[in-house]
Amino acid sequence: MGRSAHGSGFPMGRPGKLAARFVALLVIAMLAACQRPSASLPALADPNARVIVAFLADYGRRDLDGMMRHLDEEAVFHGSGPPLTKPKIRDFFETTFRNHPNLRVEIGSVKVVQGAIHAEVKVETNVIWADTWIFELRNHKILSYSLASGRR
Repeated sequence: MGRSAHGSGFPMGRPGKLAARFVALLVIAMLAACQRPSASLPALADPNARVIVAFLADYGRRDLDGMMRHLDEEAVFHGSGPPLTKPKIRDFFETTFRNHPNLRVEIGSVKVVQGAIHAEVKVETNVIWADTWIFELRNHKILSYSLASGRR
């Protein structure tokens, strides 16, 4: 047997190439296993946090009626403009769904911070933006929410 082209003394025939491919496949499989699927939702013990995850999951499914079921009748969104009441929140999302038929929502970490629920959310429309949404609830319904950036 002759030396390999790289001078190691080991032949790089068919068994060597096969081993290299096998190792590459193992590395790809391990990397894929480390990635969280975009459809996965955080497992949560806090009932209010579960409400937020359900609201955001409905957002990702473009289920406007489902989203509205999670809002208190006095719900308000505080953003960069004037506060939006529940009917205006509905109008906002209805317009968003109409203007962005390929909208995607990914839910990151969800945690309770001083009684409020903070959810990391990534939204993809014609652009991708990520922000922390901050929710306050009353009786397991969303009473108010805002974005940490202050923008909508």
